[in-house]
Amino acid sequence: MELKSTGTTTTFLNWALVVGTVLLLVSGLKYYNKTKSFRTYQVILAELNRLQTAQNIANSLVSETLEYSKTHPAIDPTLEAIGAKPAKSAPTVAKPAGK
Repeated sequence: MELKSTGTTTTFLNWALVVGTVLLLVSGLKYYNKTKSFRTYQVILAELNRLQTAQNIANSLVSETLEYSKTHPAIDPTLEAIGAKPAKSAPTVAKPAGK
């Protein structure tokens, strides 16, 4: 028993191969685009985590410096200049009543 290749069978198999290849390419492109956006989000999240860590370190440093300033008031002008501590208000002088 011999397998005979007919024109119709060959044409059908060729078309099935072409359609399968196109579907595979489209699926591959969709997968690539989805993973590309996912990788982009991972980079953004890593940067946000790095910034959050830097902010936490800075807040901790300011907090410790404010505690230090309670026993060492010489650092107060520096803290006031960067806005970490409110400036001391000048004492109000009462004006003498005019005649």
